[in-house]
Amino acid sequence: MSAAKYETTSVKIKGGESLFTVSASALKFDGFLKVYSSDDDREEDNTLNVGLDKDSVLSFSAFEPKQHFTQPPAHYTEASLVRTLEELGIGRPSTYAPTITTILARRYVVKENKNLYVTELGEVVNGMMKEAFPTIVDVNFTANMEALLDGVEDGSVKWKTIVANFYPDLDEAVKLAEKELAEVAIADEVSDEVCEVCGRQMVIKYGPHGRFLACPGFPECRNTKPYFEKIGVACPKCGKDVVLKKTKKGRKYYGCIDNPECDFMVWQKPSGENCPKCGAPLLIKGNKLVCMDGECGYSALQKENTENP
Repeated sequence: MSAAKYETTSVKIKGGESLFTVSASALKFDGFLKVYSSDDDREEDNTLNVGLDKDSVLSFSAFEPKQHFTQPPAHYTEASLVRTLEELGIGRPSTYAPTITTILARRYVVKENKNLYVTELGEVVNGMMKEAFPTIVDVNFTANMEALLDGVEDGSVKWKTIVANFYPDLDEAVKLAEKELAEVAIADEVSDEVCEVCGRQMVIKYGPHGRFLACPGFPECRNTKPYFEKIGVACPKCGKDVVLKKTKKGRKYYGCIDNPECDFMVWQKPSGENCPKCGAPLLIKGNKLVCMDGECGYSALQKENTENP
């Protein structure tokens, strides 16, 4: 699919001997963002709402004084990461989604709300890769390799030439890394679940299919069970914890941890509050609290101290 296109406008305004600058940008063509990014990842258009040309005469209205402090770079979102990869010439639209899926699955980054945060494991792996393969873990290398592979596709470059120039140095670097790089162990996260077999505090481990709970007494105790993220809300039916789960197709929902004994399940996140009208649980839907009972119809604006799902 085609790349997204943005229109950027910059206006310089002369006032006496002073020069003021205002700029704005707007998404003019969605490209692959039309089907790839979610509504939460889309950035609001920063457009100029007045018509201007080089001969426009403006009149002073008022100053709006504001104090700004130096801010660190914003965390990447999936949309901004894709845009950066595109600007650097890394990858293709067909590879952006698998790339993000891989770094999330391998726990190099985690996604909270819509921001991507580097994990301890991601920091360690990145440091080791930069130490062992400095010429490869470089945006310029990846972009140049993409260009060379395009040359192979159109017949202007022979693939054997690329391999002959690239592989010997890579092979030597890999052999050296196998000897010199130390193994890194990331400590398991202790959970609040107690092993029902031996009584030890279970830990959170990571497998091919995600996180799971395991007894730290392995191999003496081999007890394992699924890990579910608790949301701090009690089940309205049995009083046990409500946890975040996923269907076989990956859709998120909220259900009782005691399933199948308790069949409580909702698609929206429970707020932990009850409807003042009928007493049913209130669910978080956008910035509103809505009654779980569709026939009740109660809804109210969400309180500021209530977390979004």
